[in-house]
Amino acid sequence: MLVERVVCLVSGGIDSPVACALAARGFEVVPVHFALYPYTCEDNFYVAVDVLRVLKRKTRFARAFLFPWSRVLRCVLRQAGRHACVLCRRGMLMAAELLCDRVEASGIVTGESLGQKASQTLQNLQAVSAGIRYPILRPLLAMDKLEIERLAKQLGLWRETHASCCYATPRRPRTAAKRREVNEIEARIGLRQLVEREMERIVELKTLDEDLSDFLESLAAT
Repeated sequence: MLVERVVCLVSGGIDSPVACALAARGFEVVPVHFALYPYTCEDNFYVAVDVLRVLKRKTRFARAFLFPWSRVLRCVLRQAGRHACVLCRRGMLMAAELLCDRVEASGIVTGESLGQKASQTLQNLQAVSAGIRYPILRPLLAMDKLEIERLAKQLGLWRETHASCCYATPRRPRTAAKRREVNEIEARIGLRQLVEREMERIVELKTLDEDLSDFLESLAAT
């Protein structure tokens, strides 16, 4: 039986690794981590890489990717204001589209859970998803935090320390973005062009024992 492939957006937090592990029950998963450094602390980056190692043992994926996100995020922060979280998330879905093209995947998996973050209200989810060419699978969408934490423990993914800080979050993020507003900001930033350019710097990982110090330094230098 043919097993379809999906690209999974994986942070160093609790939710997205669980979503990836659930997706691996029916799909071949290809995780991608968007490296936010220096808009998050260095420790968070290595926590996220360690999460990928644990996921590799659990799901036996063949490869994962690191996407250098700091240049895109910097441009978003300059022009998106309260919409920064929405535009950041939309850019990540655009990048996942391009990765689906590259690895011949059929869908995108995220760890979004309705209402848990500013970018995860129903209206914002509609705004970030519009026009994405691949289906977006959200296995945790209707779960609350306690349910997700319980699943993380059952799946052997729970850890007391997880990546959680993002220095780029606006003080009052937009929770009910209008698609027209998002379109206008996206065009002003040239978001798709930024994402396409940074796609050339994506790093493929196969063993997860690679030395990533140069990659981290390249993020700090942008």
